[in-house]
Amino acid sequence: MKLQMPAFALIGLLVAAPLFAAEQTVKFAVPGMYCASCPFIVESAMGGVDGVISVTADSDTRTALVVFDDEIATVDDIAAASASAGYEATVTDGES
Repeated sequence: MKLQMPAFALIGLLVAAPLFAAEQTVKFAVPGMYCASCPFIVESAMGGVDGVISVTADSDTRTALVVFDDEIATVDDIAAASASAGYEATVTDGES
């Protein structure tokens, strides 16, 4: 019985692992955003990536703050979606 408990605990952790998927917040520089409609296009493009939870784009700072599930989406996926919409995006060195 003592040997079974650690095995059950390990199985429980493996089954629950997806529940511990990390939510990541990354700030992208999007230098091509100049007009009032640009943030909506960037938000739509980045938000269309599976695993993206929220996107807040700002044309004044030319940045986009993206919250995503790193088990589903990657930074590269998000940047590629923005680039496909015509807005190159790179991760900033600052807050991420």
